[in-house]
Amino acid sequence: MDLQRRTLLAIVSCVLIWLVYERFFAPPLPEPQPQPAASAKKEEADAKAAEERAEERKAAAAPKVPVADHRLKTELLALDVTNHRGLVRGTELLSKHFINPDGKGEDFLKLDGNRSLVIGFDGSETDFKFPRDPAWEPTGKSDTQWAVAFKNGDVEVKGTLDLTSGYEGTLTVDVANRSAETQQHRLTLLSAFGIGAENSYDVHRGVCATADDWEAYTPSDVKDSSGEVRGRIRWAALDSKYFASAVVPTPEVAVQSCRVGQTTDGKALTTTLAVEPVTLAAGESHQYVFGVYFGTKELERLEKYQAVPGVHLEDMIDWGWFGGLNRLLGEWMIWLLRAFYNLTGVWGVAIILLTIVVKVLTLPLTFKQMRSMKKMREIQPELEEIKKKYGEDRVRQAQEMQALFQRAGVNPLAGCLPMLIQLPIWIALYATLNTAVELYRVPFLWLPDLTQQDPYYILPLAMGALMYIQMKATPSGVDNEQARMMAWMMPVIFTVMMLFLPSGLGVYIFANVLLSLIQTLIQVRPTQTAAVKKS
Repeated sequence: MDLQRRTLLAIVSCVLIWLVYERFFAPPLPEPQPQPAASAKKEEADAKAAEERAEERKAAAAPKVPVADHRLKTELLALDVTNHRGLVRGTELLSKHFINPDGKGEDFLKLDGNRSLVIGFDGSETDFKFPRDPAWEPTGKSDTQWAVAFKNGDVEVKGTLDLTSGYEGTLTVDVANRSAETQQHRLTLLSAFGIGAENSYDVHRGVCATADDWEAYTPSDVKDSSGEVRGRIRWAALDSKYFASAVVPTPEVAVQSCRVGQTTDGKALTTTLAVEPVTLAAGESHQYVFGVYFGTKELERLEKYQAVPGVHLEDMIDWGWFGGLNRLLGEWMIWLLRAFYNLTGVWGVAIILLTIVVKVLTLPLTFKQMRSMKKMREIQPELEEIKKKYGEDRVRQAQEMQALFQRAGVNPLAGCLPMLIQLPIWIALYATLNTAVELYRVPFLWLPDLTQQDPYYILPLAMGALMYIQMKATPSGVDNEQARMMAWMMPVIFTVMMLFLPSGLGVYIFANVLLSLIQTLIQVRPTQTAAVKKS
């Protein structure tokens, strides 16, 4: 029993370490690689060249054009667009699920005066003069399209933003050489995402993806200097736990670098895509097409992104440890969660039903675990006798214990194997509920939002009490001191952790502990009663 209990304690300790690491220490994604010195020097040279051209750009500024605002709409999204500084100034989610108490939909971009989809040019690799704040002239608009243009004697630039359906759209940029000479230019496209109130369960990130890998940067990563990924960029995204904006170059657009930084006021995280330089003869033009996404991080929607085929925007979902396995298990868990919601109409009940299903599926394993623990408990007195008899002879002690295990038909590790098999399922369920946008701002009983912690701490305290009862009811060996320590230590640790967990996860943990307690009482109490009668 001592070996089995130590193994069990080791496994539980590993799980606790993982949960504490995820809660307090884990970065949401792999740490960004440091930039080489050559890259830093090039950045300095680029910045210096840009400063030298500043006066030229000011001189190139066209007469001021009145600010014009417009709203694009699909069935799920309203995009507030403008001709001032950048194309996008705000969002509004139109689904009933995201309507705030004031009657307005969620503006997840939270730009707070900043702009997204800012068309620009790298001054160090662009021959014509383009102002930092060009006077974009509105040239066309509809419910799903916004078109603007800028022109001077050297160049004409057109930007057309189309919303196609859902959260998807395209951005088309046309650059025409209006001078009598050959010109080179390097297009840049800046996106922004408001940082808002940061917390450990809603970390904002800038993500740059190549064909083989991706890097993610948090605001703290780019507080002092920007992060950059070089190579053929497949897509770039800015996201929080539940929402994202993304820019996806079409295969014809060769984006060479993706830089993540912050706006000057520190209120928004940014990504800047830099396309490879293009040379245009006099009178020639060139077109760039990007797919765009402004919406929720629902796995199904990201997987079916259609604006640019062949990309995997679903990779931006953070599945935590065992990412591939978590995603595989998480997909069917999300399907079940939605099915139970469609059946009951209450997300909290759907979580409880999902917990029951997972518990039922793992019942054979838990029954095997409990049987093994009871067998170990039955032979515990004999194990203690062996320890006393061969206390100084460790080799003989191990031999006698092994012989006892064989006579009793007991495997000391059999009680831990089911827990090891269940561990990936528990972690996948944790990751699924931790990233399910379906729970965003959904109330349940006294809980105002299943993605936020319980404001009254009822769930953590109730769970701690149930876990204490379960620990007391679970079979233990002769080592009463160890049993007493486990009986209070485990509930205290889990209670403290649950104080800060999203309440949707709290509902799952509470339901799981309650079901485990019921199972323990059903399986253990009859055996204990029979033992008392026999004695």
